[in-house]
Amino acid sequence: MTIAQLQINQAQCQKSGESLFAPISFEMSAGQLTVIAGANGSGKTTFLEALAGLSLFSRGQRLFNQSDDLDKWIIHSQYLGHKLGNKGNLTCEENLRFVAGVHQVHSDTRKIEQVLQQVGLAGYEHHYASDLSAGQKKRLALGRLLLLNKTYWLLDEPFVNLDHAGCDWLYSLIENHVSEGGAVILTAHDQKKIHDMAHTHISLQPFSSWSDS
Repeated sequence: MTIAQLQINQAQCQKSGESLFAPISFEMSAGQLTVIAGANGSGKTTFLEALAGLSLFSRGQRLFNQSDDLDKWIIHSQYLGHKLGNKGNLTCEENLRFVAGVHQVHSDTRKIEQVLQQVGLAGYEHHYASDLSAGQKKRLALGRLLLLNKTYWLLDEPFVNLDHAGCDWLYSLIENHVSEGGAVILTAHDQKKIHDMAHTHISLQPFSSWSDS
């Protein structure tokens, strides 16, 4: 019997002392896509932040390769939330160099140019992040996924601010990552295509409804 690489056991999150959603349990391994869905305010972002290790679950457990060691999980995962993390006073090239330095990843000029080309920002190497459009800022942030090459991508509403061409590009990026042995956990509302692509669907249910049943 093969043990799943990532196991989430009865996980819950709280806000202001109140549980946001009913306990969540699921398993996944590399080569899979999991979509987290739920109404506005259901706790999707809070759950994803806790999964990434930016906050704590109020209850439950995350196991990666049967270990609850957060450092081991962080080595293999990369989170991208609503706050993109681009530095407006740095150019696109400088943003990626900064990220590479923080994560101690070697990236020469050629590698950075390749990443910018992959995300549709070829020719923008010396443009300041603050001067980019909303969609271009999202593309620059997504470039960190390609630069760092982590196995697990944790993406909070990654299609926001992307036009139709940008959404199609991101579908392909996710599909390629999964097909090459990567894994993606993301939140999404009305992106039917990404729901159709998913191996696992998790729907957050209000804790009050679950506890009353």
